Amino acid sequence: MEDSHFALAHLGGDWADTAAFAVFDGHGGREVACFCQQRLPVVIGKQPRARPTAALRKAFESMDELLRVPEEQSFLRSFTGTTRGGNTLREAGRVGCTAVVCLVQSKQLVVANAGDSRVVLSRGGVAIPLSEDHKPNLPAERVRIQRAGGNVDRQQIGNFIQYRVNGNLNLSRTIGDLDYKRNLSLPMSEQLISSTPDVMLFDRTEDDEFLLLACDGIWEAISSQDAVDFIKERLRGVSGAKAPLSTIMEELLDHCFAPDLISSGGIGGDNMTALLVLLQPGTCRPYPEVQSSQASQFSSSGTASWCSCR
Repeated sequence: MEDSHFALAHLGGDWADTAAFAVFDGHGGREVACFCQQRLPVVIGKQPRARPTAALRKAFESMDELLRVPEEQSFLRSFTGTTRGGNTLREAGRVGCTAVVCLVQSKQLVVANAGDSRVVLSRGGVAIPLSEDHKPNLPAERVRIQRAGGNVDRQQIGNFIQYRVNGNLNLSRTIGDLDYKRNLSLPMSEQLISSTPDVMLFDRTEDDEFLLLACDGIWEAISSQDAVDFIKERLRGVSGAKAPLSTIMEELLDHCFAPDLISSGGIGGDNMTALLVLLQPGTCRPYPEVQSSQASQFSSSGTASWCSCR
């Protein structure tokens, strides 16, 4: 399992009125995803509250800076299994993760994204995407990659077409993957692979119902609208703090898992992580407990957590 996540009732300090949720989808190993789970909320909490967009951009870029610090490299190594060896900085060079973060406040949502994990808002039953996947074939991403001296290669595997940076990574923005970020003449936002996130602010409305944050293992198997419909159907008869939301998330993961990876073409066999956050108008007061559950099938595994902000 290379995914990680956090679900925090508040960040503390200047961000005491802010709940924070994130999903990290690791590749090449779990180290960077686990590193971000521990370090990113702390770094966000130290940023100025008055400028949330700048705060999240700085926090994301700081992760790559921390991965180069010798003291932090030993912390990164603590997430390495006994079967993995080698120099920690080299591991950070070939290991990375996507990151999608949603800060929930009483009047607005702040979303930062780097990679292809995604956050979707259910507003009156309609799925509203709050982030855009960062893939190498997107025009703006391709231009940056080429300006940094890289190539975007088209690969077809069966019926599926993928685009990869220099024939390898199928993402254009990640945390980690430091081997792609060694051009000292370029700022972080212009590197071959960038950790600079897109950050968007959204006003909350009375029709906002819940947020679903998930890695691409979920979104490859179900559309945003179908996921919203799936959850809403199971929420109709649920009320109060005793609601079995963790059960709903387990059912979502089971729905996305493929019983036969050969017939599905591999869809439904990736790592899967999802967070469900219930929203109610007014203040942001999450329940004091955050429940989590795990499920596995074949080589896939997933985590489902929930929290209610009202």
